[in-house]
Amino acid sequence: MKSFIDYIEETFQGEKDDGTLYRYKRMVMDRMTERANEITHAGLQDEQVLYDLVVSEFPRLKENYKKFSAEERAKKREKFLNKFMIFGTVGLILALVIVYLAVSFLTDAWRSTWVIIVDGILAWVVFIMSVFIRRVSGMRRIFHPIARVLLGISVMCVTTVLFLISMAVLHLPNSWLIYPFGVTMIYVADAIYATVTKQKLRIINYLIYIPAAMPMLYVFLGALDIIPWHPGWLLMPLAVLIDLIIVFAKMMSNKKYKYKPEVDAAWNEN
Repeated sequence: MKSFIDYIEETFQGEKDDGTLYRYKRMVMDRMTERANEITHAGLQDEQVLYDLVVSEFPRLKENYKKFSAEERAKKREKFLNKFMIFGTVGLILALVIVYLAVSFLTDAWRSTWVIIVDGILAWVVFIMSVFIRRVSGMRRIFHPIARVLLGISVMCVTTVLFLISMAVLHLPNSWLIYPFGVTMIYVADAIYATVTKQKLRIINYLIYIPAAMPMLYVFLGALDIIPWHPGWLLMPLAVLIDLIIVFAKMMSNKKYKYKPEVDAAWNEN
């Protein structure tokens, strides 16, 4: 009679035998043996029937192995990422100091080269927060506000990086305009996050963010002479008009879903 090992080996014949596959085989074998012992203690003694019964409970080994392998790879990535963030922080600071000193001595531009350290640290903070945003987003919705706060902070860190480069390195006029634009990008980023994660009542975010972002956009475009200050102020009533259009479109969409008592009764019965 075939053993459980034979069944497992035949199932994975031709598969690349690496450490992950070995661990999966070992796990399946342990579970099969444990299940066989439970059935034997219950009184079943026929080995063939026992074999057939246990094997029938493990029918999709290859499909389950793909899931197991994907989970193992995800765990390895997370472990590597944790180590990378810890040791990478130390390595980054040392590298930034070396680059800062090297560039400063070669160019004698000490008034600007400090941006290398500040922007490098801010960029690293954005990277770390992006990792936490991804992890928190995979948790229960009650934790999603934390991810949204981190997303807003990340956008402002990127805004600061661009502002420092613009002001201290490129010496561009009106560098301060990057901040109103950055605030607008916070609204945009949070609205996108709410949409992607399918937050409840996300339409409320849209209705708030559009009029809140429009003054910032007005200042940004007006100061750069992209639009005239007058009648550029019409962007504000335009934001209100956009909100009204969204509300009207939502109301029209909701009218398609009519309440049917018979459907509600059938649902309650089930």
